Amino acid sequence: MVKRRTSPNRLRQSLRKLTTWLKENRHGPLRVLMKRLNAKLRGYWNYYEVVGNYRSLAKFFHLAKRLLFKWLNRRSQRRSYRWSGFTRMCANLGLASPRITEPVKQPTLFP
Repeated sequence: MVKRRTSPNRLRQSLRKLTTWLKENRHGPLRVLMKRLNAKLRGYWNYYEVVGNYRSLAKFFHLAKRLLFKWLNRRSQRRSYRWSGFTRMCANLGLASPRITEPVKQPTLFP
C-alpha cells in the first residue's frame, strides 16, 4: 500500500498562516475564537486526510495547540494559562482533533 503524507513545506506554510491568524484574532471572546479555529482545523483535516497521513495531521494539531497556547498567553501582560488549565479549557470548549475518515481501499484480485 502506498502511503501519502503532507509535504513539509505545506505544513510550514499552513502553520505560518495559522500563526498570523491567531495573532490577529486572539483578543476576541474565547468561544468565538475556538469556533473559528475549529472550522480552520476541520478544513485542514478534510483537505489532508488520506490513509497513512495521520502522523502529519497529529503533528499539525500538536503545533497548532502550542501556537494557540502561546498567543492566548499574550493577551495580557500576565500569563493567562498553565498547560494543564489550557488543556482543560480546550476540552471544555471542544477543540477539534484530527481523524482519518477516508475508507481504506482494498486491492482487487481481478481488474
